[in-house]
Amino acid sequence: MIIREAKIEELDEVMAFYEMMCRELASKDFLKKEYKGGFPSVKMVTEAIKNSCLYVGEENGEIAAAYIMNNECDPAYDAVPWRVEADKKHAAILHALRVAPKYGGRGYAGRLVEHAAETARAKGRKAIRLDCLVENTIAHKLYLSHGFQIVGETEMYYEDIGERRKFLMFERVITD
Repeated sequence: MIIREAKIEELDEVMAFYEMMCRELASKDFLKKEYKGGFPSVKMVTEAIKNSCLYVGEENGEIAAAYIMNNECDPAYDAVPWRVEADKKHAAILHALRVAPKYGGRGYAGRLVEHAAETARAKGRKAIRLDCLVENTIAHKLYLSHGFQIVGETEMYYEDIGERRKFLMFERVITD
C-alpha cells in the first residue's frame, strides 16, 4: 500500500470510499440503530484535501484506506487531562481512519497510524489525539499497540451517531 496525500480531483472517489465505510460501520455492534452515517462530510473531506490533511492508502489503483489529520476537534477536548500541554496548533487530531474490509488483516490500519505519527512529527506537532467510542474495542487495541494511551473518557454528540455517547480519549506523544 502506498500512502499519499489525496488530490482534489479524487474527491468523488474518496467520498465513495467513506460512504462505503459508513455502510460497513453501520453493521457493527458498537453503533446503534440511530447511526446516520455521513462522516466525514463532503465539506470536511474537501477542506481536508485542500489543506493537505487527508491521506489515502492506495492498493491496486484504488483507495484501500484513508485518514484525516488536522487541528479541529469537539469542544469537549478542552476538558480532557492531556499528558502533553499543546495548543491547537501543536496537537494533531486524527479523524476517520478507515481500511476497506477487503484489505483488512494486512496491517494497513497500523501503517496509517504510523504514517500519521511521522507526518505529525514532520509538522512539529507535540501529540496526536483522537476519540473513540467506548465500545469499539478493536480500534482501542490498534491505538494502544501504536503508542497511544487512554487519558480520559468524555461524552460527546456527533451528528452521524445521532445521540450523546461515551468516548475514550487517546493521545500519543510525539518525540524527536
